[in-house]
Amino acid sequence: MSLLESLITAISPACCVICNKEGIILCEQCRELHIPSRKPACFWCNRLRPTGSTCPTCAGKTHLNGAVIPFRLEEPITQLIYRLKYNGDRLAGRYFARILAENMPKGQFDCITFVASTGGSQRRRGYNQAQIIAKELSTITGLPLQNLLLRTTHTDQIGLNRKQRLSTVLDNFVLTSHTVRGKRILLVDDVMTTGATLNECAHVLKQGSAKSVWGMVVAKK
Repeated sequence: MSLLESLITAISPACCVICNKEGIILCEQCRELHIPSRKPACFWCNRLRPTGSTCPTCAGKTHLNGAVIPFRLEEPITQLIYRLKYNGDRLAGRYFARILAENMPKGQFDCITFVASTGGSQRRRGYNQAQIIAKELSTITGLPLQNLLLRTTHTDQIGLNRKQRLSTVLDNFVLTSHTVRGKRILLVDDVMTTGATLNECAHVLKQGSAKSVWGMVVAKK
């Protein structure tokens, strides 16, 4: 935590979004009582899988080897994601990173990267929310954080189905480093809808000879 963040926390400490208890943005008691965990499943078809790995039936349809997604996209998680995405709330980013670290398969990865945002989006906000989570996750796990992707185009996907989304994200990303060969990569984002964006990022990483790519996402619709 930076000195500025420490001062802000001291002046206005974090409070649970449900019970208002000071010290954390979502306390363990409220999480257990009010927010059922999302069971590990194949992100493509939602068939239950012990670790969240992509099932054999869907393995030929996606470039992701699996996905860790601890929450459903509903309140109060939606509120916390909004705070991170539009207000730059790093306490939310730190909380999400801790939950992702608790749920990720251990000892199976070499580095962490994140879904890149367009230059315009990052200039407007001053940050990339996926990068915030990825940086915190790197600190918690000790895995190196690498900036491996550049987003060249952004197409609005609102209202599109999976097939349409898969088409619109084609060639939206390029690889920025050739250090991915043989690596097992964690790919971080905040929200998954159909998985099209993460799938395209995984495609680009595997074109660079990454050994495996797993998605790490806070919540899924």
